Amino acid sequence: MPVTAGVLGCGYSLPAQVRRNDDPVCDALDRSRNPQGVIESAVFRGLDRRRFLAPGERIETHMATASRAALAQAGVGTDAVERLYGYVTVPEYATPNGLFQVHHRLGLPDEKMVVPINGEYSNFLLGLIHAAEAVEAGRAGTGLVVVGANWTRHSDYTQGYSVSISDAAGAAVVGPSDRFVLADHASRTLSSQYHGLALKHTLLTFNGLTFQPVDPDTGLPTLVYDMTQTGNEDLLGSVKDGLPVLVNGLLARNGVKGGQVSLITHQGSRLLMDHWADRIGPAVHLDTLAEFGNMTIATYPANLAHHFTDIGTEYVVIAAVGCGLHVTAVLLRV
Repeated sequence: MPVTAGVLGCGYSLPAQVRRNDDPVCDALDRSRNPQGVIESAVFRGLDRRRFLAPGERIETHMATASRAALAQAGVGTDAVERLYGYVTVPEYATPNGLFQVHHRLGLPDEKMVVPINGEYSNFLLGLIHAAEAVEAGRAGTGLVVVGANWTRHSDYTQGYSVSISDAAGAAVVGPSDRFVLADHASRTLSSQYHGLALKHTLLTFNGLTFQPVDPDTGLPTLVYDMTQTGNEDLLGSVKDGLPVLVNGLLARNGVKGGQVSLITHQGSRLLMDHWADRIGPAVHLDTLAEFGNMTIATYPANLAHHFTDIGTEYVVIAAVGCGLHVTAVLLRV
């Protein structure tokens, strides 16, 4: 019998600090209408709490915590992990990625492979795909996929998207299994829209002042997420309608109806999430938008872990959107 690979266990970890809708950081928001007449911050609604790292706190710590929770749920020791997939965003260095720090914090043996995957926001899904393929090919017995995001330190708080950003980490263990099997996956890459969503060095303007954002620890220029006007149009166009088209095609290819699945998606805006749920028609749309905010790349493993033991459908679909521009989805058979 061919080996099938599935999720054996998962976990997540959040910083203790909570930001609410009346946080002073929201005072910087540009509440004017864009060229399409839209107040961008109003698109990112349905929020209550967001988590953020304290000064000196590192997302790698939470990634290690999430990994240990996933390993414990899976009943797998660190010595059994053969490959470590994932990503830290925004990393301390351009290279190496902080995933190597997670390898160290977990005490993984030297012979264990580290595979950083730079594909925001679908890093976790890409890690699941690669880990499952390695297991099913007999190249690895167990893979650990872990991602962490510290984007509250790399956001432009005049832009609408910033109201939803939250820091978090999530992880999953992948190994031979007949539960939560990675049954199929699909992706759509709209590379002509490469510039719309980007993490980059840029100048910010606030109260008539233009300045270069710097890292408070190093005093050096730091990267900031920029959603251009084109990026906003992509979000409300290609991504809004492209995600349900991709997911429905994936389901149809496998003879699965929307009502048979639990759906996990990018969670930045209730407006988009409600649209996706309406187009896909899942049995349940699993989210934590109000409680945890937009955890960017950590949204998918964190929500899977948060709801893991309560999932009662035959399938789970996880659908990510991200820079590049791309949409990726995986189908798990429960």
